[in-house]
Amino acid sequence: MSSIIEIAQTRSERPPALPADNLQLGESDDSAEVLSPEVLRGGGYLAARYGLGMLISIGNMLVLTWWIGPHAYGVFVTVIGLVAFLANIARAGIDTYLVRLESNPSKDLYGAATGLILIISSSLALAGGLAIPFLARWYGSREFVAPYLVLLLSVPMIGLTGVPMAKLERELDFRVVAGIEFSGQALGLMVSIVLAFLHFGVWSPVGGQFSWQVFTFFAAWRAARLRPVPYLSTTQAGEMLRFGLGCTASLRVWQLRTLVNPLLVGRLAGIEAVAFVALALRIAESLGTFRLAAGRMAIATLARIQKYPHHFQSLLQRAMFLQLVTLGPLLCGFALMGPFIFHHIIGVRWLPSLRVYPFVAVGVLVNSIYNLQASALFVLEKQFVVMLAYSFHVATLALGTYLFVPRFGIVGYGWAELAACSAYLLIHGSVGRQFAISYHRIGPLLAFFIALLFA
Repeated sequence: MSSIIEIAQTRSERPPALPADNLQLGESDDSAEVLSPEVLRGGGYLAARYGLGMLISIGNMLVLTWWIGPHAYGVFVTVIGLVAFLANIARAGIDTYLVRLESNPSKDLYGAATGLILIISSSLALAGGLAIPFLARWYGSREFVAPYLVLLLSVPMIGLTGVPMAKLERELDFRVVAGIEFSGQALGLMVSIVLAFLHFGVWSPVGGQFSWQVFTFFAAWRAARLRPVPYLSTTQAGEMLRFGLGCTASLRVWQLRTLVNPLLVGRLAGIEAVAFVALALRIAESLGTFRLAAGRMAIATLARIQKYPHHFQSLLQRAMFLQLVTLGPLLCGFALMGPFIFHHIIGVRWLPSLRVYPFVAVGVLVNSIYNLQASALFVLEKQFVVMLAYSFHVATLALGTYLFVPRFGIVGYGWAELAACSAYLLIHGSVGRQFAISYHRIGPLLAFFIALLFA
């Protein structure tokens, strides 16, 4: 439950800071800024936060799958998949605008951002509510309506939380950011466990999700020493939207993939199939959570050394290798231990998820490499290439799911995931024209991990 929205927001993986022994004499101090203690401590806080968050997410997943069962979990995954998509676009890149602004934003600018996000997020929540008749016909059921309406109320809160979080990240106060996010996630877990123990079914993860977002909203505004008072300014709103929508268009396209499971798998194979696919995705993404710590810092880090091509390339190359050697053993370890874990911990009724897991785990591995390259393209102002690649990825995933699931069942979604990886060739080609990225270490290691996953 607690990581689904977070997972969907993780689409710009970013490398760690540049090691000091790569700096050349006579270079500007700008490239050395990435080595500042604040940045390194921030990375450590985020790494610790996501490491602990991974444990909470896995624990939460085990509790929910054991107590509420595939059907109730499938209903929740369907609902949260729809709400997560709306929540992910609720900020419209305005939080990114606040973080990357050269001068410190004024209180009026924070107020203008608050007002704009409030309008956008409330409109999205309203649109989501108006879509209920269509969704009910699509699924042939109204079972999802009540939890869906409750979670729609969290969309404005999730959107508005971006304003204080942007201020904290500008100040490099990642210790506070990590503390808020971890505490909210832990609270969500506790609420879910209590409600699941009391046999509240689908309302267990719904209650945990909602309490998590409420806590994060109030804690973030308090920590940032801001008040959520909206201020409307057409001039500032236009500037924020021009930047935010242009900068994050490719990420919004990517987030369309979160709708494939709840909409297409749910339509073609039923609610329980959504649960089985979602569980496989949750496991793979939870084990890949360490990508998030790098993802929160990469664009800022690469932007500071973009004038130094050698350092830029070296940092990107090492970060790709580090992602692979970190994630590969985790994902393969679960593949090897999966049958034991499902039989003795998760439950044998969830065994169909193991059929999909190797496919989605390969998707996570390949994604971890090319999302780093996508971050590099963002810094080099080649967002269109990334948007084109992500569009092709989502279209291939959707088409593959539509074609394969009726024929192969939920494994068809796995084949669609593999087919969608072909879209990364567009990113590979664009980065290759800028830097001589070498795969002599990454390629064989990736092939080894893929073979192990399917073994």
